[in-house]
Amino acid sequence: MPYVVGLTGGIGSGKSAVAQAFARRGVAIVDSDVIAHALTAAGGAAIPAIREAFGDAMIGPDGALERSRMRERAFSDSSAKQRLEAILHPLIGAESLRQTVAASAPYVIQVVPLLVETAMGHERFDRILVVDCGESLQIERVGARSGMDADEVRRIMATQASRHTRLARADDVLINEGSLEDMDAKVELLHRRYLAQSRELDRPRGPPPARGLVPQIQRLALASAPENRRESSSFPIAAAPVIVYEYPLSERVRTLLRLENLFERARFFLDRREALEHHVVLLTLFEILEVASRADIKSDLLQELERQKQVLSSFRNNPEIAEDALNQVLADIEQSSHALFAMTGKIGQYLRENEWLMSIKQRTGIPGGACEFDLPSYHYWLHRDSAARLADLNVWINPLYPIRDGSAIVLRLLREGGKAARMVARQGAFSQMLGGKVAQMVRIRLPRDLQCIPEISANKYALNIRFVTSGIEPRPRVVDADIEFELSFCNL
Repeated sequence: MPYVVGLTGGIGSGKSAVAQAFARRGVAIVDSDVIAHALTAAGGAAIPAIREAFGDAMIGPDGALERSRMRERAFSDSSAKQRLEAILHPLIGAESLRQTVAASAPYVIQVVPLLVETAMGHERFDRILVVDCGESLQIERVGARSGMDADEVRRIMATQASRHTRLARADDVLINEGSLEDMDAKVELLHRRYLAQSRELDRPRGPPPARGLVPQIQRLALASAPENRRESSSFPIAAAPVIVYEYPLSERVRTLLRLENLFERARFFLDRREALEHHVVLLTLFEILEVASRADIKSDLLQELERQKQVLSSFRNNPEIAEDALNQVLADIEQSSHALFAMTGKIGQYLRENEWLMSIKQRTGIPGGACEFDLPSYHYWLHRDSAARLADLNVWINPLYPIRDGSAIVLRLLREGGKAARMVARQGAFSQMLGGKVAQMVRIRLPRDLQCIPEISANKYALNIRFVTSGIEPRPRVVDADIEFELSFCNL
């Protein structure tokens, strides 16, 4: 997967001009708007679904989408906007990924006007570049370009993320309020930086950065927090490589942790190109479908996000709170809630209605059931081009990302809600009466070189931990030494 920069900005900010400046320097440009126009042109891949969802009234005589009519419909009917996005976004995401994987340039610029507003796979971007300018200049530019009056431009701007929200998401910002020469000079500096970063062959391809969410939550702490952090950082194990063990104390947290693990596994193998690696992605997708269907996870997440929003909003105007950090966390919650609310019907129903996928799911429940003689059509799919398989996989998994992103916010808030304390397990055993303490998860941090494993059992009355030997012994035994560890009780 090449190095990818996500380029976004408000209407009239000059995204296209900036993208063209990068293109002149040999950078591959993948433009979501261009893809959307192709999908909704006569014969476009999205036209049948749009006709089915909205009828022939939205299709012009030439067979293409009536854009102005659909825009008016979307402005006046939010559910129509959501239905259109549900059709277009997975197709745009899949085609964007296909073009990105196929690119041979040093790096790729993906132009995504609604990058901040939607949950369209933020993890695919190594950097996010925001093109920015003042709102009055936006209105002036759009009016000169398309003849829209100021009120109409403002109406469009009101449907987009605020300027503050976009800037808070940015890794890089290009202020585009001067001449074309000034803009081009700024692009040149960014181009050199991105070239250098793309040449780092050993750059990590791990999980996407949390875009500051965890540091922001830490910055929300009151003035007494630095003392707490000093106490925690004084632990000997804090400087050594550690393993974190998490034990859920509620069924909801157990479900969220399982989903987090499954989405991370899918992300890891989506970065790969081999057929067997993509087979693992599909198996993981089936597991996600099963776990997410066991409870009303969407409703639970929406309720918890709303509760956290109310709690955090109460900190506004508190002089001991970092206001910019608070605003960003609230914006993350708002964005995630919007994406979850836009999910219609039962989670993963579009997958269950795919008979081909369900036939594979049924066979993979049998040991060796996905052999080529059992599923020749699946055998054919595994031999397709890697980019084609990736495009299919992203079409299937992208609609589930609002669940992933909402879960990630809740789990981050939960983890940040715990305060680490230094504990000692005498002769490998530790017990603590909870005495009415309410917690939803227990976290244990151990130095990796201790070579022991915590076995945890807990209920609302007590926590019991015994540290057993690691290795291949047929019967692990309790460690007969004192074990130092960090213990956190986490609660929302």
